[in-house]
This record gives sequence, C-alpha cells and structure tokens, in this order.
Amino acid sequence: MGRVHFWRQITHVQLSAVLLARVLGYVEIFDLSPRGHIFFPEIVQEIAQRYDFQKFPKTLEELDESKGVEFHEGRIGNKVILKFVIWNTLLVVETRSNTDDSKQILEEILKWGAQTFGLNYKPGMIKHFAYVSNLTFYSDVPLLGAACSPLVELATKTSEALSEIWQEPVQYQPANLAVGHDPMARKYGIAPFSITHRAETKFSENKYFSEAPLPTDTHIAFLEEFEAGIKRLHEPQGHR
Repeated sequence: MGRVHFWRQITHVQLSAVLLARVLGYVEIFDLSPRGHIFFPEIVQEIAQRYDFQKFPKTLEELDESKGVEFHEGRIGNKVILKFVIWNTLLVVETRSNTDDSKQILEEILKWGAQTFGLNYKPGMIKHFAYVSNLTFYSDVPLLGAACSPLVELATKTSEALSEIWQEPVQYQPANLAVGHDPMARKYGIAPFSITHRAETKFSENKYFSEAPLPTDTHIAFLEEFEAGIKRLHEPQGHR
C-alpha cells in the first residue's frame, strides 16, 4: 500500500476527510404548529440547551425564518452538529461525519419537539430530503489526467504554447471534472458532482476535493466506481 494513513480505507479511494455532510428536510414550518400555539422563543432556548449549541438566536431579529434561524456548534451524544437552520419551508442540519447522521439528528430534533412542545410532527411527514456532501480523498491513479485523452492532449498543447509565450516551462494538466444538470430544465438548481485537485496540494499528490448532491456513502461509492472505471480504460487489452 505504500505510506500508511489514518483515514478510512475504501478499496482504492482513500478518504482523507469529510468536510461537510448536509441534509435538507423540506417541510413548511407553519405545518408543525397549525394553530400557532407554539412559542418560538421558548423552543429556541430549549433547542440551544438540549443540543449544547454555542451560538444561537438571542434577539427577535434573529428569529426570522425567512432569513434562516441559525444554531452553531452543538452536539447530541457523540455526534457533533456544525449547524442547524430553520427556514420557512425547510430544515437544515450539517455535520462532518455522514449525511445519515445529519438526517438522524434532524428527525430526532423533530421527534423531541413533538414530545416536548406538541409539535405537529410524525415520522414520514418530511416527503423530500436533499443532500450536499463535500470530502477530500486520495487516489492511487491521476484521476483527472486519465479520464479523457483529448483533454490531456489539450493540456499538452496549451503547455507547449504557453512555454513558448513565456519563454519558460509551463505545464498544464486537467484540473477539474464535473457533471451537472441543465439549469434551465428545472426551477431550482442542484449542485453538480465535481472533482478537483485539492487546493494547496501538488497535482502529483493525487489528492482531490469532491462535492456531490448525494448522501455521503453514495458519494464515496460513486468515486470508487469512477476510479475503477478509469483503471479499466487503461488496462492492457489482454487483462480486461
């Protein structure tokens, strides 16, 4: 394997760090209190206390769901919560572990709110969840340089042209890769699935940053399959 790392080993893709695991639960906040019997300032105080949030709304101006009511740096058990945000039509939880954890925390908050304050919430009430997963990882192959031969040829030609223009060696390489949807095809945009070289690291280190609108485990699985597909492309014919 070469050098030993203290991150999770996933076949060949070596997870360096989960930077963000965000889940968005789409539910209209008014539906959680149909007759307006819930005193929002009281709930905010209790949420901050129960989940040990270090920053939370303290003024009336900060209790505006249209701008997002934000709680920062909390925890429940051994799960750290980076952020919890209440909007008019959705709830957001961010961790740095896994979107599964974020979703469980969101549902736990609502169940607790129903038991403690009488929120009108029942499991399954949230019909739609969305995800954002950001992570860094290492690969044992140069993913971007091996993904597309014409792209490599373009980088080579650009390197030669720029080296001549600047009268010094300039080397260009494929720097990022992304797949996304047509933003004109739906009302609200969804983030692309992207892979780029990690900032502040040399391309030769094969360390990458990736963002995807997917659960963390699915994100990792797709990266693993992508790397495996590149390896198959470059295997000698007799070994396929």
